[in-house]
Amino acid sequence: MKKESYRQLLVALLGALMCRFGLYGYYPFVPAYYAAALLCGDARLLLTGVTFLGMVFSLPSVATVRYAIGMIVIWLVIRICEWIDHKCLTVTAAITAAVVTVSINICGDLLTNSVKGDLPIKLMEGAICFASVFVFSRLLYWLPMLVERLPESHTDRGTDENRLMGYADSFSELSQMFSGMKTVKKDFTPEEMGRIHNEITGQICANCSQCTVCWARSDAPMYQALAGYLTSIYQAGKAAGESRKQLDDHCIHSEALAMEATRVFERARLNLAWYNRLLENRAVIAEQMEAMAYIMQDCTKDAIDLTKKEKLALSTLRYLAKEQGILLQNIRLMEKKNGRITLSVEARSKQGNCIAAKDLTKVVERALDIDMVLHRDSKTLIGKLPGPFVFEEDTLYHSTHGVARLIRDGAAVSGDNFSYVESHDGQAVLMLSDGMGSGSGACKESEMVLELMERFLEAGFSEETALRMLNAACVLHDQEDSYSTMDVCEIDLYQGDVSFYKIGAAAAFIKRGEEVECIPCANLPVGADMELQIETKHSHVTGGDYVILMTDGVLEHLLVPSPEQTMCEILESIHVSNPNEMAKKILERVSLFTGGQVRDDMTVLVAGIWEK
Repeated sequence: MKKESYRQLLVALLGALMCRFGLYGYYPFVPAYYAAALLCGDARLLLTGVTFLGMVFSLPSVATVRYAIGMIVIWLVIRICEWIDHKCLTVTAAITAAVVTVSINICGDLLTNSVKGDLPIKLMEGAICFASVFVFSRLLYWLPMLVERLPESHTDRGTDENRLMGYADSFSELSQMFSGMKTVKKDFTPEEMGRIHNEITGQICANCSQCTVCWARSDAPMYQALAGYLTSIYQAGKAAGESRKQLDDHCIHSEALAMEATRVFERARLNLAWYNRLLENRAVIAEQMEAMAYIMQDCTKDAIDLTKKEKLALSTLRYLAKEQGILLQNIRLMEKKNGRITLSVEARSKQGNCIAAKDLTKVVERALDIDMVLHRDSKTLIGKLPGPFVFEEDTLYHSTHGVARLIRDGAAVSGDNFSYVESHDGQAVLMLSDGMGSGSGACKESEMVLELMERFLEAGFSEETALRMLNAACVLHDQEDSYSTMDVCEIDLYQGDVSFYKIGAAAAFIKRGEEVECIPCANLPVGADMELQIETKHSHVTGGDYVILMTDGVLEHLLVPSPEQTMCEILESIHVSNPNEMAKKILERVSLFTGGQVRDDMTVLVAGIWEK
């Protein structure tokens, strides 16, 4: 508030200073500056008072009266324009100042009967006054940008960034340490098999009177009989008849020995399962630490502040906004990490009326010479009180989506779920998940997967990092044998680049007129294995292309040796522009292959891409 008061006082003092400059007894800069300063709309009474005092002490009395009358007329004309149209254009103020100045000087000479032959000088004064209004108007909107100091974010900014990078490196090293630990074991080692052998014989054979006979020599038949029996239990889970008969022939306590072997192996398998579970938990921790390191590194990559560098363009923005009756303050121009421009301002209506924010959008585009769009969370009207508005560089493409679904015969709900999200960085993300089986259980599973994925993306994780964290969470889920496919498609609406991230998902397709591109997939679903395999494919789209995602139930319904090829032929034959209609057409064609029967949940998600 104090800074604004200083600015208003400076503007008023400059009005008094203009009274010091004259040309042949004429003072064209006084009405010109006064008209330009009135257009700013701030502290008009202070401006008028200070300018009048400047004329009293600097101008002759006759000139003071003339220019004072001119100031009153200029003030009235500007106020009438603002009352009628809620704004006054600079050209209107310039014409008013020039005409009033020339007219009052001529009328003053007529009233005093002192007509001079200096009409060309009076007309020249009007021309200078007209041009000076534009010059002063621009200067007054450059002035705040020249004297305004941008707030310092933090004096130890570099130290904070180094500290964050240090944390990120530490988490990354810890992640590598956990990842480098022992991998999951599927078999018992020879040492473990030896310990199992010793434990069994220690429990049974140690108290047997025939122990020295059975185990006296290393080539004793008991060695081979017990080894064959243990191998049979290890490989098949239970002893084969031949191995059990061989054990009975060489051991008088074969029944007790067999029971003890089964018990020891069950416990060993349980220990192995818990050991592998512990290793999986370590892998999950490693994924979490790697994700934390990614976020910390991402936090150090701040957007670039272009406010100081683009002061001239921003002052032009202030000037053009004023022409529309909008006053701007706290302007910040930033370049985001993806190279796109974003502008944040506080705007209010000069006359207290409501102005559509789209009018300010046109002004922003004209000042920055960039296609801009109002942020979706910003207000659509500019009112009397200052309000925040954010503008972003507009994308080259825009996208709409449509979906069609069929529920398996006999099921109440579909196990498939989908999501379509447009991020603030000009990315459209399509997600499709197919829960294992059908019904409410599969629906809840796929819904949980999509909700987690959306949260990870909103938090700033990359698609691949989010998928790995999602898989880690699903691996640790307490519900056994509950898996979901995940099909993610990211479309860059600035350049048209498309990235597919597929985990156990069905093939995706890109339709370009008559041409269809297939994006296949051949890996396990989410939660099936800790070692997640993400198939990443990249492509490109332009205006008029379509991206089609579908669950495996759609392709399986085709009942042909090559369902992907058949689906390409179906897509080539569909000629509709609406994504929703295209999704419905696809399911209608697929239903012809099964006579209308729906043996599995089917979902088709279509996104259409168009140039703006």
